[in-house]
Amino acid sequence: MTKKSIKGGHERSPEKCEACAKKTLVIGLAANIFLAAFKLFVGFLGRSRALIGSGLCNLSDVTSAIVVVVGVKYSNKPADEKYPYGYGKVEFVAQFIMGIFMIAGTIALIMSSFMVLAKKAIVIPHLVVFFTAILSAVVNGILYKYTHCGGKELNSPALKAHAEHNKIDVISSLLVAISVIVARHGLEWVDPVIAIFECIHVIHGSFVILMDGVNGIMDTSLPDEYVDGVKSRVLEVNGVKKIANIRARQAGRQVILDLNVVIDPDISVLSAKMIKQKVKSHLREVDRHIGNIMIQVVPAE
Repeated sequence: MTKKSIKGGHERSPEKCEACAKKTLVIGLAANIFLAAFKLFVGFLGRSRALIGSGLCNLSDVTSAIVVVVGVKYSNKPADEKYPYGYGKVEFVAQFIMGIFMIAGTIALIMSSFMVLAKKAIVIPHLVVFFTAILSAVVNGILYKYTHCGGKELNSPALKAHAEHNKIDVISSLLVAISVIVARHGLEWVDPVIAIFECIHVIHGSFVILMDGVNGIMDTSLPDEYVDGVKSRVLEVNGVKKIANIRARQAGRQVILDLNVVIDPDISVLSAKMIKQKVKSHLREVDRHIGNIMIQVVPAE
């Protein structure tokens, strides 16, 4: 769910951001297919369970990237009679599926690493594991930068979640690099321990993504900071005395607002309609992600 405030200011072109986001997803998909295969290969040969865990994380990235591509594609479909509010919630469904795949991809490694510690079948990882982990951290760091930018500019829940997945991969890869150095200096047990810690970290991040998806599907209210920003903007419109009630939720990339606006009881119906239009125009000027706005005017007592 978005944490942003409603505010004005310069924003990048939505068309350019859309094109950049799609390009980043395609490049990220190809990069994660390569990294997953390479890290699993090096992890097995280099005897690093931590790198195998990081490779599984990249493998779940491949799945999540596909889910995000499909989700973003369908969420852009225009509203129709069957779905008058559009297809935006497809992105929340994509988040939910992404979280499930990430959790499933780590459970097996946790069990395997515990078994290694119990049997004391520990080996020292090869130094090539270190360089592979650093390469992965750099690639995922670049992917995070562009995916996070696209998610923020387009207000896309699926892209934001995918960016968080990339950030988890950066941390995961750096932990692997640390485990190699430590293990090669006499603490051989560190590699499977970091693999377990890494999996716990991935599962925690997965639950956050999963719950964000659930909150979006369930129409959870947007943060108080955002709602307060909407209130202050509406009160700037001439003719609005106060706001009796406001509800704000997110449907994919768009924000949907329900407002009860208090106005002077002596003004005409035409003037009331004009105030409603001014409120809608003003809100959309300061936040282009606001979509449907339902306004009910209430005469002041």
